[in-house]
Amino acid sequence: MAVLRSILSKHAEKEDIFVLFPVAQVEKQEAGQLEEKKERREIADKTPQEQPTALQELPGPEADDQLLGLWQKDIDQAMQQPPGRRKIQFSIPVVENDRVRYFVDYFSGKIRGFFETALARSGRYIPMMATILRGEGLPEDLVYLSLIESGFSPQAFSKAKAVGPWQFIRSTGLRYGLKINGWVDERRDPIKSTRAAAAYLKDLHLQFGEWFLAAAAYNAGERKVEKAINRSQTDDFWRLSQMTYLKKETRNYIPKFIAAALIASMPEKYGFGDIAYESPIEYDEVTIERPMRLEQIAKLARTTVKAIKELNPALLRNITPPNKDGFSLRLPAGSGNAFAQDYGLLPESAKPKVITHKVKKGETLLAIAKHYGQRVTQLMDLNGLRSRQVRVGQDLIVILDGALKKR
Repeated sequence: MAVLRSILSKHAEKEDIFVLFPVAQVEKQEAGQLEEKKERREIADKTPQEQPTALQELPGPEADDQLLGLWQKDIDQAMQQPPGRRKIQFSIPVVENDRVRYFVDYFSGKIRGFFETALARSGRYIPMMATILRGEGLPEDLVYLSLIESGFSPQAFSKAKAVGPWQFIRSTGLRYGLKINGWVDERRDPIKSTRAAAAYLKDLHLQFGEWFLAAAAYNAGERKVEKAINRSQTDDFWRLSQMTYLKKETRNYIPKFIAAALIASMPEKYGFGDIAYESPIEYDEVTIERPMRLEQIAKLARTTVKAIKELNPALLRNITPPNKDGFSLRLPAGSGNAFAQDYGLLPESAKPKVITHKVKKGETLLAIAKHYGQRVTQLMDLNGLRSRQVRVGQDLIVILDGALKKR
């Protein structure tokens, strides 16, 4: 607890067609379908469940003109400090503002359980996030935007399809260099998404010139704020709020942020005296040149698949992606050398290989899977297939369970 404070202080219906098949074929199909359902359940069980956002969608009183002015002043004062020392010191009128007090009471009362979980998780991510923000010359307290956006959860998503701890929508994530494809979604990566969030916040502040407008644009998107300014013919956030050009979620974003920051920086003062903070994220990093199944990675690193997924939340499959430049993989701290040594001892035949199979006339997915010693669901998952149907000429990726280079 004290360590945390010091860091901030420290996811058509078709018509049924009745067709008669030979009994043996029917039985074979039914057995295959049962096996497929079982395997799909296994895959689902291994997939982290996404958690909906909560704090950013809460109703409540929006920021008033006075609060916005005071908050802007507090941040401006922080920005006048040397880079790396830009700590926001909330003034007494900000701390005692009625709208801020409303959310302080709400967070510590009605949704206390959720907030406790978010605070506990913050211990894992805040040290790293604050360091990145500080290195970009931003007030490190802006880390609490992630608390409001997602509760620091890499698996969080919103109704607007924003994903990850910093809640990037697809287009913005791609614009700020985050990879999003069938293999990875780097919006879920706490480190890469924090770097992207820092760059986005700096650009928003440069665009709008006001931190509360930048925060509003971060929550709602810059186009919505631009549209609201053009329609209202004002860039005064309070007047924009009164004209309801922005959603309530955006209009009460600032008092939520302040309330969350106050509680997180002084938890005992607000009745959170027994938070079991998670340990800060630590890891070794290696680059693997060929795809590997997470089960094999975990075995070589003497850890669990769960631990590998927790350190690499951007991975969407139980295998690392094929990449000509290799894939940077995080392993539990202290396991990198053991992984490298054991990997080096693997015979070449045991190292994963990626091949491309072009579907020929008359081939079925089941036949292809059997040919390569794979399960049908493995090929479906690997190639993003929603059914067993394949077409002639279609390219399928097959992993035949490459060399490693240590960073």
